[in-house]
Amino acid sequence: MVDAFHEANALFVDGEYDSALREYTRALDAEPDNAEYYAKRAVAHTELGNYIDAVADATKSIKLAPTLKAFLRKGEALFRLEEYDEAELAFRKGLDLVPDSIILRRWLRKCQVCIAARTSLGISVEPLP
Repeated sequence: MVDAFHEANALFVDGEYDSALREYTRALDAEPDNAEYYAKRAVAHTELGNYIDAVADATKSIKLAPTLKAFLRKGEALFRLEEYDEAELAFRKGLDLVPDSIILRRWLRKCQVCIAARTSLGISVEPLP
């Protein structure tokens, strides 16, 4: 449903993330195999702090059509969950697709810094179930 998708994008730009999320969901109800819709809804989830849902949507987007944006969305949500190893993996997979992506390289470096800091402090982090 293209109208719901465009409405969702407009709401997102206006910072109305809850409403955008509802419209992305409506668009997905009409086109459940649209990878772009899942990637966009993942961003809305991230803006709302729904990181687990963002990871799920980004993962679905990747399964349908692996893109830089989908890996970026997944990696960022994992980073926010402090799952730095998994986030690093997502960013690396994105770089396999687009090796010169500056944004992915920046996020990858952030992960590496957090992993190094955690390691130097002797912190062991169990991943979320």
